[in-house]
Amino acid sequence: MAQYDLTLRDYGRILRKRKMIVIFATILMGVFSAFFAVLQTPVPSYEASSSVKIERSSTLTGLYVETLSWSSADNLETQAIIIKSYPVIEEVAKKLGFLDSSLTSDEIRRNTEYLNVVLRLKDQVETKQEGVTNIINIMATSEDPKLAQKLANTVAEVYRDQNTKERNKRIIEGRVFIEQQLGLAKENLKEAEEKVKEYREENKFISIDSETGITLNQLTQIETAHESLKRTIEEIDSILKRLKKEEAIPEKDIKGIYADKVGPIFARLNSQLVDLTLERDTLLLNFTKEHPRLKEIKTKISETIRNMIAELSDQKKTLEGRKDNLAGDLGRLRSKFSALPEKGLILARLQHDLTVKSQTFSLLESKYQEALIKEAEKVEEVSIVKPAIEPASPINPPHVYTTSFIGVIIGLIIGLIMAFVFETLDTSIGAIEEVESFLKVPVIGIIPHVGFEEIKDILLEKYPDRKDEDILRRNARLVTHYAPKSTLAESYRTLRTNIQFISLKNEAKTLLFTSSSPMEGKTTTVVNLAMTMAQTGKRVLLVESDIRKPMVSRTFGIDREPGLTDVLLGNYEWRDIIRTVTDIMTGKMGMEDIMLTPGIDNLNIITSGTIPPNPSELLSSQRMEEFISQVREEYEVVLFDSTPTLTAADSIIMGSKLDGVIIVYQVGKVGRGALRRTKVQLDNVNAKVLGVILNGLKAEISPDFSDFRYDRYYSYGEEEKTPSKPKSWYQRAKQKLRDVIRDIKTIIQGKDKEK
Repeated sequence: MAQYDLTLRDYGRILRKRKMIVIFATILMGVFSAFFAVLQTPVPSYEASSSVKIERSSTLTGLYVETLSWSSADNLETQAIIIKSYPVIEEVAKKLGFLDSSLTSDEIRRNTEYLNVVLRLKDQVETKQEGVTNIINIMATSEDPKLAQKLANTVAEVYRDQNTKERNKRIIEGRVFIEQQLGLAKENLKEAEEKVKEYREENKFISIDSETGITLNQLTQIETAHESLKRTIEEIDSILKRLKKEEAIPEKDIKGIYADKVGPIFARLNSQLVDLTLERDTLLLNFTKEHPRLKEIKTKISETIRNMIAELSDQKKTLEGRKDNLAGDLGRLRSKFSALPEKGLILARLQHDLTVKSQTFSLLESKYQEALIKEAEKVEEVSIVKPAIEPASPINPPHVYTTSFIGVIIGLIIGLIMAFVFETLDTSIGAIEEVESFLKVPVIGIIPHVGFEEIKDILLEKYPDRKDEDILRRNARLVTHYAPKSTLAESYRTLRTNIQFISLKNEAKTLLFTSSSPMEGKTTTVVNLAMTMAQTGKRVLLVESDIRKPMVSRTFGIDREPGLTDVLLGNYEWRDIIRTVTDIMTGKMGMEDIMLTPGIDNLNIITSGTIPPNPSELLSSQRMEEFISQVREEYEVVLFDSTPTLTAADSIIMGSKLDGVIIVYQVGKVGRGALRRTKVQLDNVNAKVLGVILNGLKAEISPDFSDFRYDRYYSYGEEEKTPSKPKSWYQRAKQKLRDVIRDIKTIIQGKDKEK
């Protein structure tokens, strides 16, 4: 990476250079995000909502009692909890068919399976007050939208019915009690009427004398009063029993049969007891008996009951005194009446009994009608203001697209970070300015990056009959000969021109081509440079001085032996082993290939020869210096292909003997440290480094090289050719992936070499 301040242009160059890392990370994170989003897609859950309105209906007395028994608890919050309480949900489960309606609460609570059904429904119901209004929303959730709708509506209906039933419980109980007593009174009256009728028919009894009538009338009045007092005392005893059980007295009882006997104080105390009992029952739904408020209410209830019992006891004592007085009068009149004729007395008694029972029946019938009217005017505090409708969409929709988009964004960010990290770890030099500033030598040529597949496409388009992979690879190395109008060939011609000017300026005829490490393209560069120089008419000698791993002879398809090593060993004269166009023609190229471009007859080649066990000693011998001196006189240009500098001493030895050295640098392959050591080692032997050739430069490394596109293989002045058919996305992606892997390996190798 550049060791100077970066500009926006440099950032753009880095992104273009590492774009495959960014694309790969983005696609990978997007795919993984989409995959996991699909795996974690929740089961659709639907929510339906119904609303109930709660209104408090109170009389003036009720408002007064509420003021006396004021509580800080919020009534709407209490009702919201009651809505989802266990009793309500239990009844909902029965109505929805989840539980048998004949089951009792104890049976349900003792059975774990039934209890779990109720608790599961309870978890599916939520309540929430609507703002500051007296409306409570009931939300029900379920995987089935129809069930969610039905559950919300059923909860609202059950709560409304139970609230109405609780508010009218006392009225209903009073009506039932009066109804039972009315039935008994009716039977007793009918029995009394039958007895009078039968006695009259049997005895043909019509009337008694006036004295008997007066006495009977008095007796009847006293007995009626005595019976009324007796019934009143019995009812007071009944009330006392209920009070001792801490039961509130129904309002209808207070306002009904004996309202004139108990007094307003008792009625007020009973109203207070009713409200305290209702508040206690409401709190027990959510709190235990040990709650401070419940203890306080319990204390108030006990005190109220004691006051009511004391009030009733005083009244009972007074009534019992009056009853005793009437009993004395009744005994006296009965003694007096006993003197009357027996039959008349019996008839009078029967008529008296009939009259008493008739009055009792009339009174009960009147109270029964009043109870029916009160029941018809039942209190309804809860009303359903919004029934639930079937939900159309789930409340937890899958977020596959959103998650995938977020994954793509994260992948893009990670890709950008990785791109700059790789660029930071990449110690190679990419820009021309960096190379020249780092090595203090000029860049004399730029060879664009082109893969074998791209050159292969060009060659197959021009020579469709050549299918052999080895032939195509050999031809690809000689691109200036087989594709002379390509951009790559033009780059070698530009390099030729630059080297000619530098050689003229430095009076250099013998040039050594080396590199820092293997596989940087020095052999391909030197053979193509030799071809372009020969095409200009100059007599060029190409010497394969890399006698460790020779590649020139293989490139031209000629025999390697005899060669340079045989000359240095004294087995041959160098003029006897020169390979000319005839040798090339008789090799693997053939006449047809030779005729493709003119000038190849100006090129002579000396191959490496037999690979010796001591290459460095041979190259540093006196015979090597004599050979160099002789070929310098015979040829206009002599090009030496040598070994990499850091892997063998051959190029250092040769560099000290020749007129100039040119370093071939594979852009992005070798670290700057290795390149610097190459230059230092050559300087140490006084080798004259004329320049550096940047090989494999990619167009995306800088906008300055955007013209280095491999599909632009036409030369200036020629009609533009139609590019070859573009590759499929799979082929392009595969090639890009190979480039990314190669770049990563290059960075790792560069780090290792620096170490």
